[in-house]
Amino acid sequence: MKKSIISLFILAVLLSSCGKTTKKKRNLDDTLFKYAAVIRWANYDAASHFLNPNKVESQPSNFDLEHLKQFKVSKYEEMPITPGDKNNIVIQDVEIQLYNIHTNKTRSVRDHQIWEYDDKANQWYLISGLPKL
Repeated sequence: MKKSIISLFILAVLLSSCGKTTKKKRNLDDTLFKYAAVIRWANYDAASHFLNPNKVESQPSNFDLEHLKQFKVSKYEEMPITPGDKNNIVIQDVEIQLYNIHTNKTRSVRDHQIWEYDDKANQWYLISGLPKL
């Protein structure tokens, strides 16, 4: 009887921890999907909302945002997500093909995205910054 109670307790603890991980993963999938959508539409103002508001150094300047606005996105191809060196970090490389509205030329860049999960906010933030163009 005592063993079955202990076994049930251990099972309950394991299942509760799995639920938290699943919610965190679902949150990551949702965040990456929304971020890809705003980048595909070249909505860089909205993309800046995926940056951690508490880290001033990662926020783009007005000049940076205006520079980005000269590019339209014609392709956004995600590579597989890999775990980072810390528990709440994931890395994703993305191939972005851009069209410059001033020069009518296209080019591709690889955006190395580093995402960090904030346990207090229950949210993923892009800590590597907006794409470097």
